[in-house]
Amino acid sequence: MSSGPEWERVERPLLDQLASLGWDTLIWGEQQPTEYCDRSSERDVLLEKRLRLALRQINLGPDDAEWLDEARINSAVAELRSMPAGAKLLEANRLSTQLLHGGVTVPGLDGWDGGRDQTINFIDWDDWSANDYLAVSQFRVATPGQAKDIRPDVMLFVNGIPLVVIEAKPQGKESAITDAIDQLRRYANQRGGQVAEGSEQLFWTNQFTVATTGERAEAGTFSAEAEHYLAWKDPYPTSIDELAAALGKSADDVTQQEVLTAGMLAPQRLLDIVRHFTLFTELDAGPTIKLVARYQQYRGVTKAIERMLTGTTKSVDGHVDRRGGIVWHTQGSGKSLTMVFLIRAMRSHPELRRFKIVLVTDRTDLQEQLGDTAVLTGETIKVAKSANEVRQLLSQPGPGVVMAMIQKYRDTDDAGGDGLSGNESFGTLNESESILVMVDEAHRSHSSALHANLMNALPNAARIGFTGTPIIMGKRKKTLEIFGGYLDRYTLTESEADGSTVPIFYEGKTTDAAIAGASKMDDVFARWFGGLTDDQRELLQRKYATTAQVLEAPEMIAAKARDMLRHYVSTVMPDGFKGMIVATSRKACIRYFDALNDARDELVAEIEAFIATDDGRPYDQLDIGEQFLRNAAGQLDLLRDLEFAPVISADHNDPPEYHVWSDKLRQKVRTNLFKRPLGPVTEKTDPLAILIVKSMLLTGFDAPHAQVLYLDRLIQEAELLQAIARVNRTAPKKSYGLVVDYYGVAGQLTKALAAYTSTDGEIDPDVDGALRPLVAEIAKLDPQRERIRQLFVLQGVDPSIETIEDCVLLLEDERLRAEFDVALKQFMTTFDTVLPRPEALPFVDAVNLHGEIQVLTRRRYRDDVDGDFDPHKYKEKVRRLIDQHITVLDLSQRIAPIKVTDAEFAAHVRGIASPRTKASEMEHAIRHHIREHLDEDPAYYKRLSQRVDEILDKLEDRWEQIALFEEIIGEISAGRIDDQHTGLDPATELPFHGVMAERVASSDGAAADALTELTRSLVIDVRGQIAVVGFWENSTKQDELRKAVKRRLDDSNLFAYDDLDELAVDLVALAKANRERLR
Repeated sequence: MSSGPEWERVERPLLDQLASLGWDTLIWGEQQPTEYCDRSSERDVLLEKRLRLALRQINLGPDDAEWLDEARINSAVAELRSMPAGAKLLEANRLSTQLLHGGVTVPGLDGWDGGRDQTINFIDWDDWSANDYLAVSQFRVATPGQAKDIRPDVMLFVNGIPLVVIEAKPQGKESAITDAIDQLRRYANQRGGQVAEGSEQLFWTNQFTVATTGERAEAGTFSAEAEHYLAWKDPYPTSIDELAAALGKSADDVTQQEVLTAGMLAPQRLLDIVRHFTLFTELDAGPTIKLVARYQQYRGVTKAIERMLTGTTKSVDGHVDRRGGIVWHTQGSGKSLTMVFLIRAMRSHPELRRFKIVLVTDRTDLQEQLGDTAVLTGETIKVAKSANEVRQLLSQPGPGVVMAMIQKYRDTDDAGGDGLSGNESFGTLNESESILVMVDEAHRSHSSALHANLMNALPNAARIGFTGTPIIMGKRKKTLEIFGGYLDRYTLTESEADGSTVPIFYEGKTTDAAIAGASKMDDVFARWFGGLTDDQRELLQRKYATTAQVLEAPEMIAAKARDMLRHYVSTVMPDGFKGMIVATSRKACIRYFDALNDARDELVAEIEAFIATDDGRPYDQLDIGEQFLRNAAGQLDLLRDLEFAPVISADHNDPPEYHVWSDKLRQKVRTNLFKRPLGPVTEKTDPLAILIVKSMLLTGFDAPHAQVLYLDRLIQEAELLQAIARVNRTAPKKSYGLVVDYYGVAGQLTKALAAYTSTDGEIDPDVDGALRPLVAEIAKLDPQRERIRQLFVLQGVDPSIETIEDCVLLLEDERLRAEFDVALKQFMTTFDTVLPRPEALPFVDAVNLHGEIQVLTRRRYRDDVDGDFDPHKYKEKVRRLIDQHITVLDLSQRIAPIKVTDAEFAAHVRGIASPRTKASEMEHAIRHHIREHLDEDPAYYKRLSQRVDEILDKLEDRWEQIALFEEIIGEISAGRIDDQHTGLDPATELPFHGVMAERVASSDGAAADALTELTRSLVIDVRGQIAVVGFWENSTKQDELRKAVKRRLDDSNLFAYDDLDELAVDLVALAKANRERLR
């Protein structure tokens, strides 16, 4: 029977909600069938009885009668069970997913359909109610050759096929969701260890995974890292209010788990997601992964399908086609994938599958992402890069997918290149109403021009525009006028809250609103050439009389390049991120390249000189310049290799030195290298740190490791909002993007944002907060520090160096510890954002104090194996600061974790002054030991755990009376003894005796003697069987052992028959945990 807070607050409500949505549920200990949930073996992951029955029922023959015989069903099941030898999980999942979508072909029947071969479907996609839906709790799967079997908390089967794996954790620990995700990755053998773990076969047909604590719930796939799991926050087409009413609670009380369950796991919704909203794609400079849609992608596609079905055509409306609109999803939230999902959904809808789809884009990666869709629909993606190709492909009748490739943003008006420019006119090519034109980056001028020409060529087509920043200002025709109203909106605020993108902060490097006009020149030159004399600055001003000349001036660029590089080295480089510079012209890009190389060499020489003279003074005794050099010294090797690259378009009059930077093949290589994390030249990292552009790459370029954008030209309107979005993509350890303004675009930004103001004067929510002043983060530090302080003050302790131990003792409360972790993470993140600005200095003491409290707390309560900071939570700058603090105070010995069995543990405890601290250290060392060894002797360690609880009850704050803890520690150190005088070996036999003793039906003396003899003989048998070479890699042998153990238990007449299956499984698992001892 399931029990405990995880069951009561997470799993049970989940299963109850699933039942209300139409799922059958099997609960371990309540309804679980004795024979492994309709399996012949626990290594089976398919519920084959249910699968075979479903295959018969959903694949009907003549007159809607069942026709499949055993041979055909065997063939279908065998296809699902078998994968190519040596296939890795991702490939096995891809092949299995193709089988789920397309079925398998088997011989037909004579006299039916001409005797042709027939397709057997594993799932009835068209009638969701015809399928079998089963949710199983605690679904144990044998893992041959591994120390532990796995038991996911909830498994979802459709027609006996495992599609979803759910792992639950109790609420209270900050890392609960991360822990659940880590466990899911262990189940799928995806943690990258040398030793296999988990059951990859369980994930062959898996479509997505869920980690939940009840209050929080996030979905991902077996190939996803923790940062790629996201909450499903909208149960669309159900509303939150409707969901709340169905659950009998207020909308404010609805949990993320309940929303995700309604939005993703309702049977009809689940099949829709599995069929249309998963995808295999190759990451930039990385591996291929499986993706599942985010909620806004599902909602946007669903609304688009609804509009396509219910909107009126141009002929019916009399004026315009009303079957489309705008999908406004903020930059970085996955619009290109939304387009792919929409095409897939259309291809399976009976009224939309015959549409010709014309995709206007400059993204070559879309063609690859559409590959899976093309395989499923049996069509070829056709690419048109010229007007003639457009005319040829669009004039053809019937369905198809045509990609009209447009030129990317270029740096010169007359620059040629691959793709359509937007000026081509095609004439009328196709008057069919079964055409959909989809325009990627629909706000762009040449996208809009090409779209207008295409609409003339396809006058009756529907049209949908996808954009992150629609044009709603200026002289260009507004996006809303071109495409009509919004189909769906996903705001910047929502994207940041969901973790789909990171916030962007703005830092001005000039006090000027813009470098424009002679009245500003004096200020500009004074700022950047303050070290020159007045006469020298006057000579420069005469030499560079115009704004353009100033921005291209080698002296100006050299000064800014030095400043940019120092900013980059101190702020961005420590965490392995990269940057981009937006320069005023292609000439300026080339000059920035030379200037950055010179600035790097100068800085390297400066650091080397500092190292040679560094006298080792404490960090806080160095001035700001010296602190910068000491910090930078730690990155000196990488700094020496740092690389920079312009990315510019070509012009036929270019000088020779431009060609190396405008060559397309070289640009492709460089941009791919730039997408790797910063580091030495390896297969996964690269020292190319900064790209220098004018207009190229400012839209549609995804580089998650780019964190900073240095602006040094006039940029305005939607282009400005597009450009700053280059740094809002998510990446490990990246909590924000940064725009550093060397030109003065703040005024242009104000104008751009003002254009998105609603009629009541409120800023449109999609751009509200598009850029946040970095100085605003400084104001957050004091309230965040006070929030942490109040957590302790409300418990009667004011945190300080003197009260650190009192704080650690308070944090024994797991809920308070979780609150502290969350509050500290927020404070540390803000502090890291502000560093290395001097405004952060007043908060250094608080960072060190609370960092030390957290390290000691994690060591005391064994939250982490080594107590180190989680690299996903804290950045290198903060880690370096706290590391220095710990080194200065010689805390390494003080915080080192010592196991209860270590020889020095007793001395370690004696060195602790506070009796309560001694008791706390002993208690949690014991509990950690119990957790580590529980599987080896469950009955014994459960008793130890109960004794610890009893001791704590007895102490009642009399912490000096810790002899009882010392007694337990002595027992653990001495090793298990035969305290019941059974004559059994403590190491190899008593663990089996303890497990069986808990299940013995009778407690009389005869039963006790019989149990002792049974234990001896059973262990002898077990030892004999597992001695076979490769036993733990042979699941058949393990099944034979389990059956033999069950027979021995049954023959003993000591146990209730209903307990035999589970007890036999537990005893085999015990043998597995003790296999080294049993040799």
